Formats: sequence, structure tokens, C-alpha cells
Amino acid sequence: MKCPACNGEIGRFELSPNCKHCGVNIFYSQQKDLLAHDAKKCELEYAGFRILVSKLKTAFIGGPIPILRIVSMLLAIGAIFIPFATVSTDVSLFSSQVSFGAWGIYSAFTDGTFGALFNLIDYLPAQAGVCFALLALIVVIFLVGFAVFVCLLLSFTNIIKTAKIMRGLSVAGMALCVGACGLSIYVPYAMGKGGFLQGDTGFGAFACVLVFAMIFVLNHLVIKKKIQPQIKEVDLKRVELNKKVKAGEVSIDDLPLPVFETEEEREARLAKEVESKALVEKAKGGEALE
Repeated sequence: MKCPACNGEIGRFELSPNCKHCGVNIFYSQQKDLLAHDAKKCELEYAGFRILVSKLKTAFIGGPIPILRIVSMLLAIGAIFIPFATVSTDVSLFSSQVSFGAWGIYSAFTDGTFGALFNLIDYLPAQAGVCFALLALIVVIFLVGFAVFVCLLLSFTNIIKTAKIMRGLSVAGMALCVGACGLSIYVPYAMGKGGFLQGDTGFGAFACVLVFAMIFVLNHLVIKKKIQPQIKEVDLKRVELNKKVKAGEVSIDDLPLPVFETEEEREARLAKEVESKALVEKAKGGEALE
């Protein structure tokens, strides 16, 4: 065994708590080294956590624009539930209605109502084609909205890049919604040709256009204002050095304590040391007077 302070050899059966070479307390010296090791490890690893928190805060709650982006996604979820159009039939012994919105489509699939639309292909192909075209548009709009939602969740990884993707997706969403608006307006005229079918225009497509326009504007502002997380340069250095420590390129025991520090942290540490020395001197002065 070697002394942690002077590196002198200590015999196996030497039970004294102090080193015979330098007189230092071996136990407390070892504890000091362990605490220094843990402090340096905490400094390096906590830097990555601070960077992550800064990115999350900037992406989601770092001002009115990120907050409004979250609100826009909630509005998009609500808009897809508003019926784009409604097709109904009411003949003797049978009546049915299909609402072309998220909930209406789900209900139609679960209760088998959509099976009747497939029967229309043989008898009223034009009316069935309008219904399936509107259904296809709604599905694609939903997929585009879902892609925007995923980008928003991942926006903390790269705020500007994801904002550009969301801006492009919102343009595609607006174009699809405009097409859905045209179809929803056409539904009453198309269904009227069948005699026993009736169609009504809903407001879901118009609401989706407004929501996608809002998403476009908000992400354009993110890009224009270059919203980025405020990350300290020393934290980036700590993360880079921590990677080298984990890879075995650098030994954490060879690093100084603190490993890195900002000017503010350095001033605060020096002030604390001066204050501690002043308290020690004051205590010594009091003992001398006694």
C-alpha cells in the first residue's frame, strides 16, 4: 500500500492511522481523493443535463412562440375532429350517416357503416368516388399533422432544422386542406344526384387550413428570429471531455478541480475562499485573546 499524499510505502501490518513518512492521516486523505473524484465526475456529467434542459426549455417553453407552437398542435388535434362533410341516407327501414371527421370516420369503421360505401361503387360510382377521395385526403392530412407533431416533439434536438421541416409540412398540409375544402363544398351537389343520398358541408377542412397557416407562421418566426438555446461554452467543453473520459482517453483523476469554470464561477469560488480564510483568522484571533 502507498500513502495517497507522499506515495510512500506502508507495510501491511502497520496499523497507525498516520503515514510514517509524512504524517498525514491516511483515511481522511483517501476520503478527500474520493470526494474530489466524485466532484469532477459530477461536474462533467451534469453539464450534459444542463444542456438538455436548456434545449427543452427553449424548444417548448422558452417564450411566446414555442408556447404558441404547442397551442397550435392542440388546435390541430381539435380541428381534425370537426366534420369536413356529412353524407346521410334515410329510406324506408334504413337510415345511416357518415361524418367525415376523425371521430365520425372511426365510428363508421367500427359500426360497419363504411361497408355501405363500398356497395355504392356498383350503383353510384361518382358519389362513392367523392366520398373515398375525401376520406383519402383526410387520412393524408392526418399523417401530415402527425409528422408535424413528431417534429415538434423532437424540436429540442435541432430547433431551426425541425422548424424548417414543420414549415414545409405545414405548406403541404394547407394545400391538402384547400383540396379538402373544395371536395367538402362539392359533396352536397354530388350526393344530390343519387336521390336518396344527402350531403352537407362541414367546417373541418377550413379549420385545418387556418391551423396549418398558424403552424407555418410560428415556425417561420422561429427560423427568422433564429431561436436557439443559450448554452455555456464551458458546458460544451465538459461534455466533450466527458466523452474522452468515458472512452478511456483521459483519466478523471488527472484532471484539476474544478475541471472548467466560467469567470462568474471563478469569482464566486475565490470570494468563498477569502470568506473562509477570514473566518479562520477571526477564530484564531479569538483563541489568542483567551
